[in-house]
Amino acid sequence: MSLLAIEDLAVTFPVEDGPDVPAVDGVDLQVETGEIHGLVGESGSGKSVTARSIMRLLDGAEVSADRFDYRGEDLYAKSEAEMRRIRGDDIAMVFQDALSALNPVMTVGEQIAEVVRHHGDVDESAGLLSELRRKYVTGTSKSAPSWRRAVDLLETVGIADPEDVATSYPHQLSGGQRQRVMIASALGGDPSLIVADEPTTALDVTVEAGILDELQCLCDEFDVAILLITHDLGVVAETCDRVTVMYSGSVMERGTTDGLFENPAHPYTKGLLRSIPEGAPSEDGQLATIPGSAPEPTERPAGCPFRDRCPAAFDACSDPLPEHVVDGGEGHVARCHLYTEGDDLGEVTWETDAAANGEATGTADRTPATEVTDG
Repeated sequence: MSLLAIEDLAVTFPVEDGPDVPAVDGVDLQVETGEIHGLVGESGSGKSVTARSIMRLLDGAEVSADRFDYRGEDLYAKSEAEMRRIRGDDIAMVFQDALSALNPVMTVGEQIAEVVRHHGDVDESAGLLSELRRKYVTGTSKSAPSWRRAVDLLETVGIADPEDVATSYPHQLSGGQRQRVMIASALGGDPSLIVADEPTTALDVTVEAGILDELQCLCDEFDVAILLITHDLGVVAETCDRVTVMYSGSVMERGTTDGLFENPAHPYTKGLLRSIPEGAPSEDGQLATIPGSAPEPTERPAGCPFRDRCPAAFDACSDPLPEHVVDGGEGHVARCHLYTEGDDLGEVTWETDAAANGEATGTADRTPATEVTDG
């Protein structure tokens, strides 16, 4: 049984003076115990909406799913009081902007200690009056179990001089330190799943590498599962066990990281992979990109949302997306009409000058073997 299992998730935001916004449509996602699962795609693909739906932090949204289970129990059948316990106790979230997520008028040690009192295993009062007294009068005693646990967690995530850092305010720390504080806070309730939303955005590459190493260590040492949301396929390649590729609110492809990188099946995945810098520039000195831009949620075409940018699009792409099991890949699935039984499309090629022309150009040689390759 998967730790987290979501089937046919749809999220719509009602709009009073306009059409409703379908942010996510038909998403399937499974996260296993102890793995790092990458959720990757362009900005606006629905990654963060999917993540917040797990935490039930989508106020005003209409959420539906055939299945939305955590450890076999339906998260959307839980009361709000039950969800408050689950957030932190079982599932924690690391937000993208640590400076905005952290309280600017509390030391980071106080903030982590508060999480520990509410979600961890310490014998300290976490009632409203006790918390107000700590926040505005006494502070948390440096000998209190929750404070000692906060210092230990800062050390666990690689903070140097954790006792000194615990007494610091967020604005006194670097971006990398703040992100590590967010991870330490997420660990305060000993969760089984951490949802990390772009945790290395705006950090330099050396700090990013350190944060990713810490996430991998957490999986190995504490058997924590991590849903890592990112737009960076390089991060996915270095960190993740499995990956789900999203585009314009839908899943395009999913599988093991090795299988997907070695044998990408969907043209969108192929386009993402060819856009990764590989040290040397292309012949014309330009970085390869996918031409065009993702459609607005209210203007998605029928069928495959990628069809207007795809060099292999054909008439069947206006039909609902089928699922194709990719040969030789464990759990490797592509949602693409190229693999529909009976289609005879042959080789489909990304033209190397497509990005420069700003057009989704390509070839579809309608000969027997169906294959998607780079040009």
